[in-house]
Amino acid sequence: MCRVGDIIVVKEFKDRNGTVVPKHSFVVISDEAGIIESYSYDFISNIMCSFHSENHKKRKLKIKSNLEIVPNKIKGRNVNNKTGYIRADDLFYFKKDKIEYKVIGRLSDDMLDKLIKLVISLNVENKTKDTITNL
Repeated sequence: MCRVGDIIVVKEFKDRNGTVVPKHSFVVISDEAGIIESYSYDFISNIMCSFHSENHKKRKLKIKSNLEIVPNKIKGRNVNNKTGYIRADDLFYFKKDKIEYKVIGRLSDDMLDKLIKLVISLNVENKTKDTITNL
């Protein structure tokens, strides 16, 4: 069971093109079931990414839809204590019975609030992308 604000690791998922991607972290932004393009889903999440270098970090944080995440804004035993970012414009829709995942942590309330506000802002500007390849 996952809920809004949880950080989960998905054993493998399909990216926008249908390519299978191994083990990756996501932040759950909605845990209410729904329907998109005639497919039912259980939750919506944003993908989390790591910085590969200081230069990479600077490049990625210039993008309005990327939100920096720092270790003190995450609670959990299995978190790697590295900085990274959340791609707030990529909305991944998941059906729980089609993936294997586990909850590894949770965003702080203030960080979750910041993320949700960014997602809403991007959505109003039609700058979000729906990924439904995991339904």
